[in-house]
Amino acid sequence: MSLNTSRRTFIAAGTAGVAMLALASWLRGPHAPPSAEARRALDADAEAIFAAVAPVLLAGAWPQEPSAHELAIRDTLAGIDTAVAGLPPSSREELGELVALLSLPPVRLAFAGIHGSWHTASPKAVRQFLDRCRTSPFLLLRAAYGALHSLTFAAWYGNPKSWPAIGYPGPPVLESPA
Repeated sequence: MSLNTSRRTFIAAGTAGVAMLALASWLRGPHAPPSAEARRALDADAEAIFAAVAPVLLAGAWPQEPSAHELAIRDTLAGIDTAVAGLPPSSREELGELVALLSLPPVRLAFAGIHGSWHTASPKAVRQFLDRCRTSPFLLLRAAYGALHSLTFAAWYGNPKSWPAIGYPGPPVLESPA
């Protein structure tokens, strides 16, 4: 009996997750103000989410000085945009569904625990959301964390401006034989 209950619960949870993603895609609209930057892959909602997530994921490496913080946001979003633009169409679509889900105000509140917009989300609330996703028993939530984490870290540590802070001198310079 418990095996059937577990199977039923798993199927119901999976069905609910698919239905929520489909609903989020269908209801999708810009919930964040338009960006001033021209992007190839990120829309305003994705920018708002990554701008809230990046400083939390990169705490300790993230600059605290306001002008450096703004530059880091701009550079990281540009790097994420480049990375997302290079993903296969199916991966871009999945990321778009995640962004759509996290952008809908009722879902954002219920799923992420973010009461206002992503622009006004506190680092503590974002950290709690990320921790819940990272440690969730549900694969969908862990995959969401993995996508946010991987794209953010790739954009940050792929930027030569971040290398001095971690003592990385950059790739070796190859000399051609004389």
